[in-house]
Amino acid sequence: MKRKLMTALLSLSLAAAALSGCTGTATAPAPAPAPAPEEGEPAKEASEAPAAAEETVLKCVCDLTPHSEILNAAADQLAEKGIKLDIVSTTWDATWNEMLVDGEIDFAYFMHVPAMHSIEDEMGVTLYSMGGIHVEPYACFSDKYKSKDELPEGAVIAIPNDSSNEYRALKVLESEGFIKLNPDMSPMDAAVKEVEEYVKPIELIEMDQANIIPSSEDFDAFFVNVNRALEAGLDTTAYLMREGEDSEYANIITVTEANKDNEAIKTLVEVLQSAEIKQFITDNYNGAVIPAKD
Repeated sequence: MKRKLMTALLSLSLAAAALSGCTGTATAPAPAPAPAPEEGEPAKEASEAPAAAEETVLKCVCDLTPHSEILNAAADQLAEKGIKLDIVSTTWDATWNEMLVDGEIDFAYFMHVPAMHSIEDEMGVTLYSMGGIHVEPYACFSDKYKSKDELPEGAVIAIPNDSSNEYRALKVLESEGFIKLNPDMSPMDAAVKEVEEYVKPIELIEMDQANIIPSSEDFDAFFVNVNRALEAGLDTTAYLMREGEDSEYANIITVTEANKDNEAIKTLVEVLQSAEIKQFITDNYNGAVIPAKD
């Protein structure tokens, strides 16, 4: 009987010991290892999604034709460089100069250097040209002759009587070797009386530009702005002489002090002076607009 009791007590003791071994803190199973990449496949690493490239928006004003068309032609190239244009207005009014000076826009694309200097004097500010983009050349046409070399001695040539355009016409005649001008002549005082020498015998007739094309048959040649020639249906490639790509009247990207070191605007000018945009200008305006010299 005692032997049976001792055997029972021993069995109970062993069971208790076995149970006490399962009451400790449970250990979490080790995570399953990630599957190895297949041969040739790069290992994948956890990472955040890349942030979108930051876009720079440049606000501007510009004339509708050809300025806004040229800017739009450059849109894809600019987008690749993270630049987007916000053309605020394409209808000129006197507020454009104020918008530029007050910093409401980042640049203006409608003036040439002489106009920029005039605005500086008028408003008492300092402006900067970031580079010339295109020229709307002042040109000489003829209903009678196909080249300037065909012009006879004593040829009668009509030129506009407003000082700015008369200055441009006289400078073309000087550059082509017809006349020599008073070196002190400015765009404000341009007139036939400023001709110091007629290198070739010609007669210059000053008249309102609006009347030149309607009376063109009365002259051997005549000067008009190319946009007027386009309006009149003239072939703008059939000129006798005209301003070149180095004209001081190239239309420029104009900024104030605040943006003269703006890298986005420098990139804009590089794009607008690129071979692609020069080709766009050459292909689309039949000589009425030409790329400016860099």
